[in-house]
Amino acid sequence: MFIVDSRAGWSSVVPNFEPALDLILTYDFGLLRDVLGLGGVAYYVDHLCSQSVMQENNFLMYRFFHDWHLDEEGNDIFRHNGVDFGFSFRILIWNDFTFYVRSRLCLEQLRGFSYQKLFVCSNNDVIESVLQDMALTWSRLATGGRSSLDGYFFPIHRWMNERVHVRRIRHRVRDAVITVQGILMSAWDCVEGRFRQRVRVFVQEYHPTRKLMQCLRKTPGVQVLQGHFSAARGAMMFLRERPIPVFGNVGRYRGAASALMCFYRAKRAARLVLTNGVDVTDAVSRAIERRISSTLPETLRALDCVIRYLDRHPIRLVVLIANMGQVAMLVDCVAKARGVPSYLIINGLLCSAFLDEGKYADVINSYSESIRDHYFRGMKNVVCLGDPRMDDYAMVPRRSINRENPVITIGASGFSNTDLNSYLAVEFEFLNDVLEAICRLRSRGAGVRVVLKVRANGYKELYRRFCDEYFEGLVDSILDQVPMRAVLDETDFYVSIYSQTLFEASCLGIPCVYHKNDRQILDAPFDGRSELVTTHSADELEVAISDFMRGDDRYDAFLDRGTMERYVGPLDGENLKRNLKFIEGLLSGDRKEQSA
Repeated sequence: MFIVDSRAGWSSVVPNFEPALDLILTYDFGLLRDVLGLGGVAYYVDHLCSQSVMQENNFLMYRFFHDWHLDEEGNDIFRHNGVDFGFSFRILIWNDFTFYVRSRLCLEQLRGFSYQKLFVCSNNDVIESVLQDMALTWSRLATGGRSSLDGYFFPIHRWMNERVHVRRIRHRVRDAVITVQGILMSAWDCVEGRFRQRVRVFVQEYHPTRKLMQCLRKTPGVQVLQGHFSAARGAMMFLRERPIPVFGNVGRYRGAASALMCFYRAKRAARLVLTNGVDVTDAVSRAIERRISSTLPETLRALDCVIRYLDRHPIRLVVLIANMGQVAMLVDCVAKARGVPSYLIINGLLCSAFLDEGKYADVINSYSESIRDHYFRGMKNVVCLGDPRMDDYAMVPRRSINRENPVITIGASGFSNTDLNSYLAVEFEFLNDVLEAICRLRSRGAGVRVVLKVRANGYKELYRRFCDEYFEGLVDSILDQVPMRAVLDETDFYVSIYSQTLFEASCLGIPCVYHKNDRQILDAPFDGRSELVTTHSADELEVAISDFMRGDDRYDAFLDRGTMERYVGPLDGENLKRNLKFIEGLLSGDRKEQSA
């Protein structure tokens, strides 16, 4: 048995590999296909368990994820200057935690295999850590190069380093600018505050809150605080915006950080026992501790900066888009300690029953009744005020659809590090299915143009290589930085995974297919029993595209405006106004204001 990351390590395996006898476990779509082509047997190393087993463990895993920083009495172990802040570590530890659990569940399956030797050719430290925790005997093979783009799978550790863990020069420059600007503007606001009183609102900026933040900034008597500079451009940004500056000597917090880590080791009480009976508490706690111990001094510094800033400039409301983010969660922790209310506008469609990334706020806007009744089942603090960004799709003319020579746009799939039923190569299994279906249609003379839209966290160079290797000449355009609306304005038929973009396309009159070749269990309309046309294989998708080209009415139900509103909320162009009015009510102390 060989565990091999990708093709990069294949040269070390070849001398020992017998296709008729041996088994390959890999993350790489390309290597798996190569081995199958040789007559061998190969599986994805992170996709060895059944859907039901992984779903059961999803619930167990997230119960621990909620409790890991609490002691036996339910108190937060991480407390500093009167503020509980263990909750703020979520974004830092999420992938380390879930990746270990997924790996452990899958590798535990090896105990049921009959094999003589286990060879490991991997640059992944988690694989070796799991095998050691399992007390299995294995031998290491040379891995060759260490490029994170050697195979066709999502390089999750590289992505986490780029987005969260590693601070590059541009991040340091940005932080320095925020510090200087923040200190100067704070001093100015203190002087101005003697003559003019303002109500301050902290807003976590992203797609659902971007326009709302712009409107609040123009509202007389309201000042908007934020965790970083917004996406706005122009020099006036430095005068208008109020990012909270984080600065100071990290070294002076090392003693307090060390004491907190000792306290955590002594007081942690949460346990995680998987459905197979394996207790992984110590292992996942080790992964969590390794991550937070290196960042805790910086977190304490940031927390003190937030406390001092909010002492000088008190806020009346926190507006969030999720229960994650570094500075935003620290602000939320301080706000909770001071009794400041929070309002959360969910970021996209939340449709996994075990997840809780949008469940912690005083009031939550779920967009629609469907999301309220599924994801937020049983919660009483949820309102349905719609998604402000969907105002762009209200009352828009339906696109004229070309069914003879259509533009087929593919919304790329993506690995979900939050769901155990996802796996690193899922986006390339998805793309292979879709392009195989289109290839068959083209071979029969169908005149289609193919556009591939890469997700914001995707790597365009990987997709280009994949298309060149397996479907040369089939894809006409690969886009990554182009806004989704601009892409849809040139689209006649849209294929994607579970995504809000399916609703955006439908609002424009574009027939859509949800192609599902993963094992994730999702709420309607991604449950396979709703109005959304759903396919599960290249064969089914080929039929679905053929049906579209001949004008079949199977797509009509999901194009209906009433259907859209049931899932994504109102499409009357008033969502931004409704949310602003609700925020006005919260600022005036009315938490019970209902949607119109």
